[in-house]
Amino acid sequence: MPASRCRPDRSRRLAAARQRGVVLIVALIALVLLMIGGVALVRSMDTSQLLAGNLSFKRDLVNRGEAGIGQAIGLLNTGALATEAVRQASSGASNYSAQVLASTAAGIPLVLVNDAAFAAAGMTGADLSVGDGVVARVVIDRQCAAPGAFDAARCLAMPSPSDQGGSAQLATKKPGGDLRPVYRISVRVSGPRGTQTFLQTTVAL
Repeated sequence: MPASRCRPDRSRRLAAARQRGVVLIVALIALVLLMIGGVALVRSMDTSQLLAGNLSFKRDLVNRGEAGIGQAIGLLNTGALATEAVRQASSGASNYSAQVLASTAAGIPLVLVNDAAFAAAGMTGADLSVGDGVVARVVIDRQCAAPGAFDAARCLAMPSPSDQGGSAQLATKKPGGDLRPVYRISVRVSGPRGTQTFLQTTVAL
């Protein structure tokens, strides 16, 4: 009789041991899955932070590049390129071309993309320091096929804002203003780690 009683107890103990072994395996698998999920989450957070940092850095370069556009507009309005007679010829010291410059497919002048092309074009204007090691290089090119006096037939032109607006224009019924040549202002902003951002705008003077 004693021998017959130990057989069921032994079977129960073996079954419990097998169950504990299965639970351990399941727990280990769950732990591995949790670790993989944790690693993926950390990598996702790192990527998000990197993208946010890059976007913030690029926005900062764009804001700093606005100083270069302001400098170019100042040259055209009151600076060395303030008169139409002066703008009929290229000026290397002002990084100015009296005719349209060759550009990339994206419309960026080659003289900004390639430093050798910049030097070959005879442009010697100094880059503008905009703080924290960031510099802006500004290039202005008149959208004309050749230097010389303005000719609407060979230049991209826009009407000048010479007329009065609002009710005064309706009362006088003046026609549109004279055509003026278009000037393209291109800025290359160079920051740390070789980062570059390009800005462009056009004005008619």
